[in-house]
Amino acid sequence: MPTPRNFAPPLCGDLSPRQHCGDRPSPSGFSLFELLIAVVIVAIIAAIGIPAYRGHVATARDAALIEQMTTMTVFQEDRRLRTGTYGSGVYDPANNVETLTTAIGWQPSAESDDAYTVVANGGTSWTVTANANGRQLCRIYPANEPCP
Repeated sequence: MPTPRNFAPPLCGDLSPRQHCGDRPSPSGFSLFELLIAVVIVAIIAAIGIPAYRGHVATARDAALIEQMTTMTVFQEDRRLRTGTYGSGVYDPANNVETLTTAIGWQPSAESDDAYTVVANGGTSWTVTANANGRQLCRIYPANEPCP
């Protein structure tokens, strides 16, 4: 009769409960594939998030410009009541031109390098064009409509 084999594991010394005799120690850290997956996920999130963020920033800048242009209406209406016509002028601090301040008494509420050009269209309306950071906005007042 054949002799039974002994299937007991050999003595391996002090091992943690998860290790078995003969196993290689598990490497610590991340594999190259795991790092690649993480980089791809970050790239996808950035590809979606960065353009959306830039769009929100542009919308906020446009809103600030429109707010500045809308505050001009009080000054323009005051001038129209006093003289019968709307005022024209330029406010461009980068080139040290502030004829708009002299014409209607307006200055922006916040310090910036934004340039504003106001053209009176007779006694019925006036057009303001704002240039800021490569963006240009144009509105016709007092109707507060975008320029054609």
